[in-house]
Amino acid sequence: MVGFYIIASLIISFASLHATDGVAEAIFSEILSAFSALAIFATALSVALFNYVDNISKDLSVVEGDADKISAALIGLATLKKEVIVNAGLILALLIMELALKGISKSTSPDSTPFQDFYWVILSLRFSFFTLALLAVSEQIRGLLVAIDYRNVIHAGKRSNK
Repeated sequence: MVGFYIIASLIISFASLHATDGVAEAIFSEILSAFSALAIFATALSVALFNYVDNISKDLSVVEGDADKISAALIGLATLKKEVIVNAGLILALLIMELALKGISKSTSPDSTPFQDFYWVILSLRFSFFTLALLAVSEQIRGLLVAIDYRNVIHAGKRSNK
């Protein structure tokens, strides 16, 4: 799925650059300047979400009720915590790869480019990494919304047990 997303984004980005005869390059460059801020936001969100989900797990472990449902919920929360860590790592890896490609682009002289549209391919690949990072951040936000729902259900269960 990730590979398909990168390839589709790469093709769309390159087609946009080709269709606009490179005019879209300035737009892509401006958007890419936000990548570091996105990575900082995603990392902070990941830490907060991990702690939030961990606290929910602790709350859930003391709830009385159907042991199978509680066990399934704890497994779901553990999976969510793993996903949070993987997404944070993915976003940081994408940022590093994007910066590496930026460095390659800057260090390659126009005389030594391997093919005519070399810079557009590099820019398209950088932009596809950025859009994949956006997708990962949206998954983190979705995870936060799921965690909020879990916490609401747990608190509703605690109130009904009293």
